[in-house]
Amino acid sequence: MASTAKMMTALIVIEDHPLALNDPGPVIVVSRADVSTYITEQNQGKSVLPVVAGERLTEYQLLQGLLLPSASNFADMLASWDLGSVPAFVNRMNARAAALGMSATHYADVSGFSPLSVSVPSDLIVLAQTAMRLPVFAQIVAQPQATLPVNGVIRNLDALLGQSGVVGVKTGHTDQAGGCFVVAADLIIDGQSARVYGAVMGQPGALKGAFAATSSLLRALGPALHLRTVVHRDDVIARYEMPWAESGTIVASQSVAWVLIDGTTLAGRVKLDELPPMLPAGTRVGTLSLEAGSHRAEVPLVLASAVNGPDLGWRLTRGF
Repeated sequence: MASTAKMMTALIVIEDHPLALNDPGPVIVVSRADVSTYITEQNQGKSVLPVVAGERLTEYQLLQGLLLPSASNFADMLASWDLGSVPAFVNRMNARAAALGMSATHYADVSGFSPLSVSVPSDLIVLAQTAMRLPVFAQIVAQPQATLPVNGVIRNLDALLGQSGVVGVKTGHTDQAGGCFVVAADLIIDGQSARVYGAVMGQPGALKGAFAATSSLLRALGPALHLRTVVHRDDVIARYEMPWAESGTIVASQSVAWVLIDGTTLAGRVKLDELPPMLPAGTRVGTLSLEAGSHRAEVPLVLASAVNGPDLGWRLTRGF
């Protein structure tokens, strides 16, 4: 999976050390061991950023170096700072992947440089969706560039950022992995914004090939997406008839509209309460549960008209 693995590194660090937007967070001082790691990884051909002993970097800056130019040595520094050692952090990465249901994913390192760090696009999409729920993660991956104390200006390797609605997420490339890219894009579909996620792996032509494949996917996806109203307010969901021949309807109290890809299956489940003899119109008497792809909704169901109860004649002939 190459450097797309760094999404998990960042996710765990932010979960363990939460940051508010623009909060620099704790300061980490670069050690001589960190400098040695930088030199070693540079000689191995990894993507790295120079560091000097005594340099002071905040958690936010380390995350910027990790996610924008994809510095593998920053991944090691963050892992050691967070859990004390890289092996312990790798174990946490695998545990978190399992918790997310990423059954085809295994981490052998914190940077993804190892060919033993493997995944599939569907797993990487789950990871990206999870990480993008963290405002700081989403803010950083949307930055075209940043400034660090020693390195000066660093630039985001995401060449598609800002094009066709792309707002992230992470690039990756090694000789073994080919070009990899996990994308999040905000598309305007029938006048409504919809965020879509995708991933490509193993693309020839390194990152250029990964970007080309992603652009093709986004172009093909747009025409297949449409804003669908899956239930309208006042749609009749159920009908009732009382023993005294009074009948009426139960309706949806609100509309639900989702951007869906053509062919998506809509599933619905209705749960109704037992009706007492008398109830005013508009009373909630159940729930309509809707599900389509990743969308979920719970729609309250209400009485379209009042339940007035049996008349006196019915009561006299059948007992009160």
